[in-house]
Amino acid sequence: MQIKRGDQIINLVDQPLAVGDALPNVELLNQDRQAVQLGDYINGVSVISIVPDINTKTCSIQTSRFNQLAKEKDYPIITLSNNQPEDIVNWCSSNDVDMVYLSDLNGQFSEASGLLMAEYDKLARTVMLVDADGIIRYIEIVADMRDEPDYDKVLEAADKLK
Repeated sequence: MQIKRGDQIINLVDQPLAVGDALPNVELLNQDRQAVQLGDYINGVSVISIVPDINTKTCSIQTSRFNQLAKEKDYPIITLSNNQPEDIVNWCSSNDVDMVYLSDLNGQFSEASGLLMAEYDKLARTVMLVDADGIIRYIEIVADMRDEPDYDKVLEAADKLK
């Protein structure tokens, strides 16, 4: 699969996850650098917001927006990236954000999800909705990395699953 950043073509290294697939229960790092299982954070209908790099404008906007939505909705919103846990802690602190944010520093999710961008060695901007059983019910792999995901569509899908 290919996505882009402006005129640049970006290749995903493998076939990405799709609706109906099980969310891979891989090991990630929490903000304290502790190894955790992704599946431990799925509690009913859950939104997973994937950003390439929290220290960029669009990723920051996406994460802030989902943090705001997490306060308004009654389902978990998990943010995931390849950033160092320290980057995550610093971003959350400077943006007054308290949320579930996991690091795929070891690349297990990148490999299992097919969402790794070959040209950047980072996860592609993606939003997933998973049900209580960890099955993907909605996924948007953003076509241009400069764009934000369609927040309304994922929230509409989440509300239908509730």
